[in-house]
Amino acid sequence: MTIRTFPASRAALLFPRPSLPARVQARLPQFAMDLGVMLAVCSVYFLFRGLAPSRTGFAMNLSEGIVQFERSAGIFWEPAIQDASIQHHALKELANFTYAYLHFPVLGAVAMWIWWKDRTSYTFVRNVFFISMAIGMVFYYLLPAAPPRLLAMHGMDLGFTDTVFGGDTAVHYAQPSFILNEYAAIPSFHFGWIALAAAAVWANTGNRTARTAAVGLAVLMTWAIVASANHFFVDMALGGLVIAASWQIARRIERRAAPLEQTGKVIALPAPVAASRKAA
Repeated sequence: MTIRTFPASRAALLFPRPSLPARVQARLPQFAMDLGVMLAVCSVYFLFRGLAPSRTGFAMNLSEGIVQFERSAGIFWEPAIQDASIQHHALKELANFTYAYLHFPVLGAVAMWIWWKDRTSYTFVRNVFFISMAIGMVFYYLLPAAPPRLLAMHGMDLGFTDTVFGGDTAVHYAQPSFILNEYAAIPSFHFGWIALAAAAVWANTGNRTARTAAVGLAVLMTWAIVASANHFFVDMALGGLVIAASWQIARRIERRAAPLEQTGKVIALPAPVAASRKAA
């Protein structure tokens, strides 16, 4: 019995190795670098977030002020919404699961989708994300606030139940102690960053199904946040405002950078100067 052999070059033609498309392979180093930058910045953010002083007394007073504001505005509905949401164990678990497990996976999935679709759009959304982190850090150090679930522990029982950390749940939302900050309730980035993900999807596709899913997830997360007693409406509103402000700041940065990228010059000519030169 003879075994027929082929030259290496011919064997490669007859039995090609499966490989990623050339375009994808070419972009992998850039993807890995961007991923590394994202992970590094997130690590620094969570480390310094965890190092923020608790200032429990201040945090409780601020949360009490938020409650008083919502009562005066007629929007202190969180206890009633939570009470109605946790009457059934399955519904309570859905809220816990959404709050604990859908936040960062959704952010990661949206970020990867946008990166492979259009890296420029990804860079813009990433910048919004980073700017919001910086603004959030100011709040954590200057305005620590207690979440609704911790109020009863400090003698302010308004009927909230800690469904995520209080037991009777299959959800385990454990965080390392060195990044844990129990009094980083404002701004609520559980709401703000999901709102950012929804806005990013909306801005980067016209697909109705994708847009509907993005908005639906933001609504689901809003309910889960309240149903699990992790934030007040004011916390979430502040989270949304921080994202809106960060979006505008990132847009200004993008507009200022655009002339530099297009002309390759350090300083672009102001419009009036450019017009006068053209006329001459």
